[in-house]
Amino acid sequence: MTAAANQTPVRNQRKAITCGLSAVALWATVASAFKLTLREATPIQLLFYAALTSAVLLVVILFARGEALPRKSWLRAAVMGLVNPVAYYLLLFSAYHRLPAQEALAINYSWPLMLMVMACAVERRRPRSRDIAAGVICYAGIWCIATRGDVLSLCFTDPIGVGCALASTVVWAASWIAGRSDPRPPVAALAQNFIVAVPVLAVVLATSGHGFAVGAPVLAGSAYVGAFEMGVTFVLWLMALRHAENPAVIGNLSFLAPVASLFIIRLVVGEPLQPSTLIGLPLIITGLVVQNRPGGRR
Repeated sequence: MTAAANQTPVRNQRKAITCGLSAVALWATVASAFKLTLREATPIQLLFYAALTSAVLLVVILFARGEALPRKSWLRAAVMGLVNPVAYYLLLFSAYHRLPAQEALAINYSWPLMLMVMACAVERRRPRSRDIAAGVICYAGIWCIATRGDVLSLCFTDPIGVGCALASTVVWAASWIAGRSDPRPPVAALAQNFIVAVPVLAVVLATSGHGFAVGAPVLAGSAYVGAFEMGVTFVLWLMALRHAENPAVIGNLSFLAPVASLFIIRLVVGEPLQPSTLIGLPLIITGLVVQNRPGGRR
């Protein structure tokens, strides 16, 4: 282990909140960056250049922290990299490509609930009563958004887009569960996963018929996504958790991101906020709060 890995973190709640708010502020912008870049690029083009940016940045951050890439974990990295970023972001960007940004954002934000459902299945335990209540509330919000308020119908405006958004929550939850048993340091693991993913994405892009040639706006947008969705922001969030005296406070900051994202989407992307989104997203957030509140009956 490196000296950096052996250091005991110094608790500093002010620093933790600063890092956490910085991460949330950056994450709040990425939904707009996705949508704007996807106006000029395909999902695979955006993902390739974003993953390339993230891989480079994460390696630089890793060595700046005095850490090295694990030498014996490349097989694990190959498997994890195919799940996330390859499968996860292809599904997520496909959802953003087909749906209004506000809808893809809100549906994808339900991933903590999917994580709970899958964790219960893997661990063969029954969900708590509040988990069931949270699920009902969250998926009521998703149904409202997916049907754009016509909740009594079975008609989705874009079923493929909704399916991609929901599938992204499954893949993200699966990668999270698998990551819990990953012995690699978090930043090193993420860097390895992206390093493995880049050549895979290059092959997919080369065979997709879309080509590597993109304009400067796409390169700029992809670099922004790679830096602030996949790379730097993740490190800021880890720093926030590392320095937190009360990690629950930091975790609650994440609920600010989708709300701020809606206003940025309205201002930057120009999407009018749909009544179904303004009803559905609060339902999703309420469900997640119910699921994560301390105490309660099992």
